[in-house]
Amino acid sequence: MQSTIAAMRPRMRTGVFFTPTPERDGVLLTKGSDIVTFQGASTYAWLEKLSPYLDGRHSVGDLTSGLPPATRQRVERLVGALHDAGLVRDVNQDADHSLSEAELVHYAAEIAFVETFRTSPALRFQRYRRTRLLVLGSGPVLSATVEGALHSGVARISARFTGDGPTEDPAVRARLDELADAARRGDVEQSLDTGSLAVTDTAALHRAVEAADLVLYAADRTDPGRLGAIDLACAELGRTLIPATLLRDEAWIGPVCRADHPATRWESLWRRLGRPRGDAAARSDFLTGPVPGIVANHLVFRAFEHVTGVAEQDDGDMPSAGAVRIDLETLQTSVHTLVPHPSAAPTRAVRERELADAPAVTVEELAGRVGALTDERLGVLGRVSEEHYEQFPLRVVRVAVTDPGRPGESFPVWGAGADFAQTQDAALRHALAAYAVRAAVLLTAEHGGPVTGLALTDGTPRDVPADKAFGQAGAALPVGTAAGPTWAAAVEGALLDHCLHRLQAARPTDGDRLALDDLGPTPAAGRYRDLLLATGEDLAMYALRAPTGVTAYSFRLGGEKGLVECGVGFTPAEAAEAGLARLLLAQQSRAHGQSEYAPSAAVSLWTSNLADSKRQGPLVEALRSDGLEPVLVPLDQDPAVHAVLPHLVRVVLLDA
Repeated sequence: MQSTIAAMRPRMRTGVFFTPTPERDGVLLTKGSDIVTFQGASTYAWLEKLSPYLDGRHSVGDLTSGLPPATRQRVERLVGALHDAGLVRDVNQDADHSLSEAELVHYAAEIAFVETFRTSPALRFQRYRRTRLLVLGSGPVLSATVEGALHSGVARISARFTGDGPTEDPAVRARLDELADAARRGDVEQSLDTGSLAVTDTAALHRAVEAADLVLYAADRTDPGRLGAIDLACAELGRTLIPATLLRDEAWIGPVCRADHPATRWESLWRRLGRPRGDAAARSDFLTGPVPGIVANHLVFRAFEHVTGVAEQDDGDMPSAGAVRIDLETLQTSVHTLVPHPSAAPTRAVRERELADAPAVTVEELAGRVGALTDERLGVLGRVSEEHYEQFPLRVVRVAVTDPGRPGESFPVWGAGADFAQTQDAALRHALAAYAVRAAVLLTAEHGGPVTGLALTDGTPRDVPADKAFGQAGAALPVGTAAGPTWAAAVEGALLDHCLHRLQAARPTDGDRLALDDLGPTPAAGRYRDLLLATGEDLAMYALRAPTGVTAYSFRLGGEKGLVECGVGFTPAEAAEAGLARLLLAQQSRAHGQSEYAPSAAVSLWTSNLADSKRQGPLVEALRSDGLEPVLVPLDQDPAVHAVLPHLVRVVLLDA
């Protein structure tokens, strides 16, 4: 260890500061928001003497060669502690670079910024310096982007007007000529060539993109046809595109459309934001003064982060799917997670066996995973919110779900349960099922043709008409749509949903009245029953006729005109829990005048149902006896949603 420390050439990381502790018994070191404390009354004095030499030019052995053994060991321990805390780095570990001394001096600030986050900062900056950059667009945002790229060190830049504006701005052309002259005078290695490019000329566009390593799109107004063509060309030629999309009075920087990440393309951003109406695509009135430069600097910085690897995570993945929103009026910024849109993402065939064998997704796992899909503007889901809802006796939450077929629009679903974890889980699974079936409607409409389902009786493939497979896109879930912790639970939930729908279409209090004392409920159902009895209203329970393999009850609270809800399950206890939970939620909704979360197809209640794939057999056979063939259609059309929760299904009842 000592020999390793002696060979180290330590360099204090940029942005590290130190000061004595208030008690003068140690030293406080800060790096950003991180604070490290080293104890020892003389530690600060030693660090103050040593810090000027922690510049990477001296090895620890050189610094301690003339010191007594005890002092040398003390310095080595201090340097080792600084290294372990990430406050110094060993320059010996840096990869070689070929930057000249003049470049190292001129771009010292840029290299120091990279050093704050990554090793081998000079080599990383060299990659940025040598990047062949193509900037496409129009207006002051184009010229400001070129200027920012030159100032940040890019050596070879091609700027092309793409005709996004009504005419080519002479002032922008003049500014680009000035920048080209300044680049030649100030940095002999820098070059800027300018011109025009007709994006509709596919061959010319491909030649320009192929000659570049990185493409930026920077225009005062976004033409989706042109930007879509540029995005497609970059994808086909394996080039990375970073666009600035101006929509209404917003600018969106990103995503980084990497050549090796085909799931993230600009088209997903456009489909999530929604196409502008009327003159919303016109140039913003706020795009004046310094604003074009601010938008451009964000774009250039995103390029700098990407090429140098500053934005990399510790596992090597880059947050390329992120986009930065700039409010052009206030200049406030926010960072958003872009979930790939199913129409823009590559699809893959998923076999039913693969889905059935997928591991269970627990309450805790789903709560952790769903963050990848959550963003108010660019995600699948909004935040889980309790809003103003009454939270007793049941917890209630609301989730906004993006409608993939209506860009920029969303619809609500609700979840309810005994505690927040259950309630959130019910809402999230319901929301993902609601989204997945709408994504399936959208993709089926785009691709046409029937959908292949699997008969639950024997697993044989069945062609299902698209309108039957997924229903019509709307606010409520089509009957037979379900999500579960396991594949079996989702299939059971979809089958029970059909049973419940058929019961609700009949008279749910025509059955035999049962004594509540004979209920034998689950712990949850017992609690729900007691809470309903505590209202002082009459609680009645009826046994209903149900298909073989399931039990059905109806519950009424109050007199003849009281609340009535049904419950079905594969056991009497499960049926009782489902029905009592629905009735309790209905009573809570009525008592507090909050009708939006009353039991409906838009509301999901958490239950403790333990699924078993063997239990559905008798019910499937009973449905066949009634002339109905239950056919399973996986809702796996959206890869991003499928990766978070694969257990999403639709069961369709076809003629046997």
